Amino acid sequence: MRHIADRVRTFIVQDLDWAGDTDTLTEDFPLIDGKVLDSLGLLNMVSFLESEYGIDVDDTEITPTNFGTLGSIQRYVTGKHG
Repeated sequence: MRHIADRVRTFIVQDLDWAGDTDTLTEDFPLIDGKVLDSLGLLNMVSFLESEYGIDVDDTEITPTNFGTLGSIQRYVTGKHG
């Protein structure tokens, strides 16, 4: 399932225009606290995940636990696929 983290990393760099060092975006780097994702970035991330992986993200699921790191996003998407 590492593919999910890689795809999300690419989305952050290419679609959200994150200008930081790609090597910084490890699976445990804090995306929210590290200022990679802001509120608009989170909304764009949710839209991306819904269209890319065919999942529905409930507003109550948009939390740091689910979206705080690449690893947590990967676990969240994997869990949605059951």
